[in-house]
Amino acid sequence: MTLWIAYFTGLVLSLMVYFNGQLSAVTSTYISNIVYHGIGFLFFGIMVFVFRKQTPKVAYKWVFLIPGVMGSLTIILNNYVMSQIGVTLMVAFTLLGQVVTSLIIDHFGLLGKDASKTHTKQWLGVAIMSVGLWIMIF
Repeated sequence: MTLWIAYFTGLVLSLMVYFNGQLSAVTSTYISNIVYHGIGFLFFGIMVFVFRKQTPKVAYKWVFLIPGVMGSLTIILNNYVMSQIGVTLMVAFTLLGQVVTSLIIDHFGLLGKDASKTHTKQWLGVAIMSVGLWIMIF
């Protein structure tokens, strides 16, 4: 079931990038980013209200804000890249970047994560993805 949810997440991501790119084409990259995050804020505001429960009071660190900045930057870059190379190549390059970055984080135990051994078959998968990208481009 988890693998299907991961697949569905990828499907939703591809559609989100496409529709946000369309909005960017008729407004601007920055306006579409504001709309995208505004709708997300409203959606999660409703979710918090519907599924509310007591949350513990914790001291938040400033680093917890970084994903918001990274999410906005990702949308801006996706809008630009998608208009240049299309959704398919943009998603393929994005996935390759995510897999390589994740393997490096796992292998070296970066960002406070415990190191976990990467396997040759994982790097072989990256090589196969790279060949697939090369085939898609040329």
